[in-house]
Amino acid sequence: MKYRYSGRTQDRLIDRLERKEKRESFRRDRFFRFKLSEIHNKVSQALLLNKIIETENPQPVSDLIMQGLKKAYRSSEFEFKYFTAPIRTLVPRPNPYALYLAQYLLEVIINDPNVIDVYGTDLEIYTLIDGIITQINERFEQTEKEIVKQLSHNKSLIPGSRDYEIALEQLFYKKIGSAEKPPK
Repeated sequence: MKYRYSGRTQDRLIDRLERKEKRESFRRDRFFRFKLSEIHNKVSQALLLNKIIETENPQPVSDLIMQGLKKAYRSSEFEFKYFTAPIRTLVPRPNPYALYLAQYLLEVIINDPNVIDVYGTDLEIYTLIDGIITQINERFEQTEKEIVKQLSHNKSLIPGSRDYEIALEQLFYKKIGSAEKPPK
């Protein structure tokens, strides 16, 4: 009897990878939604204090950074990838939001009349932004682990169920505070 390859193993592997990617994307979006204002404040301060952006009026530059963060959050996957394409190969496994914000700085903020000049290489700018986002993300993940651990004690909630997701969101709101409303 000859073995016939049906491709089921490959299909299962692809499905598993797609589910993992969706989970990571959902978690990353939740992080971004809850920490948008903190990311904005720290990135704005770092860019100005490290003299990456030279300006005489920091408030409009800070507003531009917030606009870039909101644009990154609400853009479609295609728009996101298209916008970051010029610097996608900057590092081997880039943080997508740090990459987007670095490209936004290099393409949009640099042309603003309030900005005198932008200093540093693409990699230096990305590294600075990525360091800030990574630092905030580590604290967020620690809080997330504590919340999941707290939910694991409740045997009536099954991970992945709608009730579990609702309880998870409620605990996030209680522990972290309110999330930024998705920009319109």
